[in-house]
Amino acid sequence: MDERTLNSELEAGNFKLPLKPLHREAMLDLVLAWGTLDGALAMLLAHVMGLPYHEAADTIGKQNGSGKLAEMIRLIKQRDSAEDAAKFLKKHIKLYERHSKSRNKIAHGHCAGYLLADENYVVFAIFERVGEENLAVDAVPVEEMERATKWGEAFAAFIDQMLNRLDGEEA
Repeated sequence: MDERTLNSELEAGNFKLPLKPLHREAMLDLVLAWGTLDGALAMLLAHVMGLPYHEAADTIGKQNGSGKLAEMIRLIKQRDSAEDAAKFLKKHIKLYERHSKSRNKIAHGHCAGYLLADENYVVFAIFERVGEENLAVDAVPVEEMERATKWGEAFAAFIDQMLNRLDGEEA
């Protein structure tokens, strides 16, 4: 669906609840995958900081994923032999931010239903000003949620493998 048609459908209020199982499953899978990713990022940052998880939780527990990645990059850059790791994480912070958009709409927006013209889109009302007197309304395709889920799962698995290697080096 092109952007003009999508905006026209949103402005006309052509969406409805309840969501269908495919919408609910895609959103749940995304939120669960990104919860796992958030935990993996926190564990990796704790490792980079040289802190046990329970102590790191006090420092980084509420920090968002982009903040955790940025802090890791900052700390890694201070090490002489870790330039490749810093470059790798810089590349992934951009991907993280791009894929986190649909997760953030689900987690922080009001789900208003699915688009009647194309039920592949789930509509969210977001508490952001648009123009003089309006709030934002946006639609996220189910396929975008699925891509973000797959990326989040893959990145979390990569971080888990990295943590296992780091833990093996310490043993």
